[in-house]
Amino acid sequence: MDAEGLRHSERDFGVKSVYLDLAVDFAQEDVTGYAELMVIVASADGALVKEELAIIEALMGRCMMHPEMRVNIRNMLENPPALDLVVSRLNPVVLKIALRDAMLVAAVDGEYDDSEIKIIKALAKAAGVRKKELSALFEWVKSGWEWHNESFQHLGLL
Repeated sequence: MDAEGLRHSERDFGVKSVYLDLAVDFAQEDVTGYAELMVIVASADGALVKEELAIIEALMGRCMMHPEMRVNIRNMLENPPALDLVVSRLNPVVLKIALRDAMLVAAVDGEYDDSEIKIIKALAKAAGVRKKELSALFEWVKSGWEWHNESFQHLGLL
């Protein structure tokens, strides 16, 4: 053990960066379109819940979105932009990251609504993501939530 009380193996994950995400390096116009897509998904079923609002806030923070831009995005929650207009402004890389994160937004309340699935499929098509890849992403979301919930067991909170 070292001075911090952790064994070396508990500190070294064997990778240069534990948290690497392409969204951190998006241009501001891409960040805006990305966040608009999150709003479109969250608003799709007509019921905004606190979990959806929380994940959108977290995703905007991860993209280093300026606080004033966040206000503009929040104001869209009741009247989101048209999906096709937003998609047409974004490149395939941004669309793929948005697809991944839109799936998280859609799943955060515990279920996928049909209207959310429709948007996810449209994003996948626009991003050039095939059905097999999309199915793998759905499995990734499921295992990710299961992994996250394990932390509560490790901490004795469940």
